Formats: sequence, C-alpha cells, structure tokens
Amino acid sequence: MKKTFPIHGIFGIVLLLLSEIFLFQKVDPFYSWFYSFAWWSYILTVDAVIYRLKGNSLILNRTKEFFLMIPWSIFIWLIFEAANLSLRDWYYINLPHSVVERWCGYAIAYGTVLPGLFETTELLESLGLFKKSKIKKTEISGGGHSVLILLGALCLLSSLLVPEYFFPFIWLGFIFLLEPFSYRFGAKSLLRDLEEGNPRKLYLLLVAGLICGFLWEFWNFWALSKWVYTVPFFWKGKGFEIPFLGFLGFPPFAVQAYAMYNFISLFRSGRGWEESTCRLNREQKTRPLTIILTAILIASFAVLIFRAIDSYTVDSYYPRLQDAYWIEPQYRRELPKVGITSLDDLISKTKEKDERDELALRLLIPKEVLIQWVEKARLVQLKGLGVENLRLLESVGIESTFALAKEDPQSLYDKIEQAPQERVPPRKAMIRIWVGEAREEVKKLEW
Repeated sequence: MKKTFPIHGIFGIVLLLLSEIFLFQKVDPFYSWFYSFAWWSYILTVDAVIYRLKGNSLILNRTKEFFLMIPWSIFIWLIFEAANLSLRDWYYINLPHSVVERWCGYAIAYGTVLPGLFETTELLESLGLFKKSKIKKTEISGGGHSVLILLGALCLLSSLLVPEYFFPFIWLGFIFLLEPFSYRFGAKSLLRDLEEGNPRKLYLLLVAGLICGFLWEFWNFWALSKWVYTVPFFWKGKGFEIPFLGFLGFPPFAVQAYAMYNFISLFRSGRGWEESTCRLNREQKTRPLTIILTAILIASFAVLIFRAIDSYTVDSYYPRLQDAYWIEPQYRRELPKVGITSLDDLISKTKEKDERDELALRLLIPKEVLIQWVEKARLVQLKGLGVENLRLLESVGIESTFALAKEDPQSLYDKIEQAPQERVPPRKAMIRIWVGEAREEVKKLEW
C-alpha cells in the first residue's frame, strides 16, 4: 500500500527551487553554498519518493543508519581527496576565506556522497529496475579471490605512483581489494550476488553512479565554490567541468563506495543501511570504547586531510572587494557608498559606457583608471583565478583577460616558472584552463 508523501520531501523540493532561484540572484547563503543545498534537497526528496513508493525509507525507517552514514561518507570521500594529493586531477576555486566556514563546507558536501548514491540506488530498486535480471551462476574460488585482492592493490598503487597514466584505476581498486573480504566474512557482497546469478544490485549501482555523476557535475558547474578538473589527456571535450570520458568513472565509483561501506559493516556485525541488513545481529552491540576510538579516527583523519586540501587542492578563495589590492584603499571604502559592494557589482554595473562615465565622475577618477579596475576584476574572477594568481600573472606582465587570451599556455608556464614567486607555481593544466577561459571570455566580450 502506498504511503503519503512525507513532509521532508516537500521541504526538499521547495529548498531546491529556492536554491536555484537565489543562486542566479547571487543571494547568500544559497550563492556560496549552492552545491550543498542542492544535494541535501535531492536526498530529502528522493527519500520521500522511496517512502511513497514502498512505505520504507532510509531517513524515516532506518534513521540511525542514515545519520551513521554521514560521517562514514566524509571519511570515505576523504580517502579519495588524500589520493588526489598525488593524482592532482581536480582543484577547488572560490572557497570561503574563513577556515571554520570552509571546513564545515567540506563536511557538509562530502557527507552527501554515500546518502546520494545509496538513496538513488534504492529509488531505482523501488521502481523495479532490473527486477528480472539474471546471469549464469559463477563461482569464484579462493584463489580467484586472492587474484582480485592483488589486482585491487595493483590498481591503487599504480594510480598513486604513476598517476599520469594510471589515474583511472583509483576508481576501481577498492572493489577488487575489499569485495573478497566482505564475501569471506559474511557481509553484503556483490561477489556473492554474482555467484548466485543475481546481478541486479550491481546494475542498480552502475546506473545510480551515472545519475549521481551527472548531478554532481551539473550542480558543480553552476556553483560558486566548485572543483575544476585537470586530468591528463582528456581535456578538450567537456560536459560541464568534466571531460566527457570522465563520466565513465562514476558507475564504478558507486560500486566502489558500496564495497567500501559493506567492508565497514564487517565491524558492525554485518549491519548496514539496506532493509535486509539494518536489523542484523542487533543484540551484538558495539562497545562504547570502539565507538569513541572510531569517532577519534574519523575526526583526526578529517582534520589531517582538510588541512592538506587547504594547502594543496584549494587554488583560490572567493575574491572580495576588500581583497582588490589594485584599487586604492580610499576608493574601496567609497565604492559601497555608490552601490558597488562586490567585484560582481563592479563588473555588472560598468558594462555600458554611460555607466562607466557616471561612476568615474562620482568617484572623481579618470575613466582609464576605472577601466583598469574592471579589467583586473574580470581577470581575478576568471575561472576562479583568484587574487594570488592575479599577482603571479602581473609579475609576468599580464593584467587583463585580453592579454591572457593572447598567451600560449606552454610559453606562459615557462615565464611563470622563471619568475620570482612566494608560492608554488600553478601546474600546466591550470594555466591551459586559464588561457582557454580567457579566450572564451574575449569572444563573448567582442560579440
């Protein structure tokens, strides 16, 4: 019997609509935190749809499992953030200046990974997708399990040690490494499903990964604080921010996340998030000391990787008017009095010649000076280039989007590498992105 649509689903739908509206109006906190608002809205909505379809959902009926999943989601994703310190496949732009706000943002965003994947998987299952799928029963011997474990270890090691060529293997390694352990010690296992001729869960996870991958990239594309990819070789054709071939990584990632979470359930007497496992061995309670030590482990790992992300993965912070060092301090104080409270305002309110003339007159500055302010504001916001990278470009004589667009990425990289600087120079892939974005921006301005 179908149930009524829960109130948290209605809240999720309304929140998602408001987030979309306020994003384009640049209203905070929705503008700065859009990605997190979008994903939590999605999770609430999908959970409500699942409850409406079958009368049982993760949030309403397995509430403890839902909230337990969030810190483990953070932990599991941070493993891949740690791997990215070697892979260098993505970086973050336009992040908040406040450490507290930034770290809360990491936790809230990373906490959506497992709930998003598993809620989507359960939704597809509730809709009856692949309900009759069967394959030939295939038994994998103990020796076969050993081969899988070795293969998983090789995938992970090769991706970390030779990332330029083997980076895709990071999205496969934990499947092969952990599935045999889950099978052997009695946790939920895709290997056991395949052995029994039932591939449905595998198929559901693959499709859920593709759906979530599309949503990750779609919502990231519009977000202020976001990630940008620098994967080798596949950078020319893109869907949102990701190379088209990159979408192939999301289905196996969903399978991998499932395998990792099932492995964790081994330490909880097999209990998990699914209807079939959430009440297993409930009489076997986890000892308080184990809970405390686990919490310390997750928190310590989070702090360690959050700090590493800040140091190595974050490339820029959202540029504020007060960060615009190229505008003299007295004018930075005057601009809010004439309705310019951000660099966005400075750009949007000086598009027409009449607007520039009026603002220059009100501030009693030459028009040429105002144009220089606007040009640098455009440059600093170009693909989250940021203030520190603007200083770097200025050191090699680039002070506008037009000047950047004329550069050859390799030549610019060489010039920057030779210039005296206080920070680690940007990678070639990042410079290629800046030049490409500058050329696209110039085309728009000329049009």
